[in-house]
Amino acid sequence: MKSYKVLFVGSPGSGKTTAIRTISDVEVVDTDTKVSDSTIKRKRTTTVGMDYGKLSLGEDKVLHLYGTPGQERFKFMWDLMVSDLANDASALILLVDNTRNYPFRDIDYYLSEFWDFIVKRHFIIAVTRSDLAAEPTEADYQNRLKEKGIFAPIIFIDARKSMDVMDLVVSALNQEDDIDWAEISHRVAVTELKNRNPDPNSPQFEWLRKTRDVPKISIIEAAMQVRGISGATHLDNNQKLLDTSSNTLECNELFSSLAKLAAAIENKAPQLEQVRNISLHAPQKDSISVFLEPDQALGLLTLPALTHKQIRQQAEDLLQWSDNVENTQEA
Repeated sequence: MKSYKVLFVGSPGSGKTTAIRTISDVEVVDTDTKVSDSTIKRKRTTTVGMDYGKLSLGEDKVLHLYGTPGQERFKFMWDLMVSDLANDASALILLVDNTRNYPFRDIDYYLSEFWDFIVKRHFIIAVTRSDLAAEPTEADYQNRLKEKGIFAPIIFIDARKSMDVMDLVVSALNQEDDIDWAEISHRVAVTELKNRNPDPNSPQFEWLRKTRDVPKISIIEAAMQVRGISGATHLDNNQKLLDTSSNTLECNELFSSLAKLAAAIENKAPQLEQVRNISLHAPQKDSISVFLEPDQALGLLTLPALTHKQIRQQAEDLLQWSDNVENTQEA
């Protein structure tokens, strides 16, 4: 039996689990759990371990499909997969959610984290949710990669459609000329057709129920459902209050003052990179942090148990899904 492997990586909610489930011949093994972090802005469950599926490529060939958890706090699973489970993968597919406010930042981040793995394998970028956000365009992504000196296929897909995901698989294994892709695509399409109306008692039905569209909530509502966050304030690019969970004037003024301090530092030291966040920490005390983008800022009051790295990750994801942006192509 000849085996192939493909590794799917990408931000939370980019479609990794869905893509694998769409073409897998077997019930996908996942480790989804109820969301208790910033992902709640987009979905109600998230992968905390890994996803695994399998696709038969013929009598003596099989493709193993691995998906990583999206958030940095599960980086130990990334290390395990690239060093062991998917060490001999043929390709890495990076899924990029086009509705994220700063999708290029996701590309930069995952390229940095998986670079040693990518350079030895076929690399593909799959852009999802372009039906909900038309920009950035394919040309925008190509220009971004060109700036970094990287050449890779960029394929816009709907992770729910089997033929779209099959395009990724064919691209990943394009060097294999003894695979009957027409037969495999037909079989996958037939399976997809059957799964459109699954038995109410089947795992497929339960998965569809869990992944249905979730009610829209504000960035402040989402922040207040994240474990460890006790207060949140959303500011515009002029440090004016947009929304807050706090009625305490002093707290909101402090967040605004920190945002203004960041702007003052940039004006005094233009040679520095953009100040992305300022945090105040004290032993056994709540932390106060403000995270800044060109068009908005988010202030968070967090419990001592959260590290700065954990706070930053939650804030960046919340800002990625904020509705208050002016330029979705901001790097």
